[in-house]
Amino acid sequence: MYFVVFATDREGMGGERRRLSDSFAAYLRDEARHPDVIVHQGGPTLGADEETANGLCLVLEAPSLEAARKCVSDSPYGQADLFAECHVRQWTWMTGRPG
Repeated sequence: MYFVVFATDREGMGGERRRLSDSFAAYLRDEARHPDVIVHQGGPTLGADEETANGLCLVLEAPSLEAARKCVSDSPYGQADLFAECHVRQWTWMTGRPG
């Protein structure tokens, strides 16, 4: 099953986001840290200035909604309680699908 994650950072967390950015990216690439979840796409969402990261969007493949949520909550951003909101929704991939 595929899932889309939409998360919005809590106010004032820009420094924490920057501090954890490399470890978050490494976590997403390290399949051993989330062996039942494949990260297909991901990146930060941007604020009105078109430069400042204010959240993220991910496309995951996971066996369940719970596994997708656990992948996000176990991440460096999740562990730092970076997000004010985090929505994980099952998704039907129609175009641009890998493989």
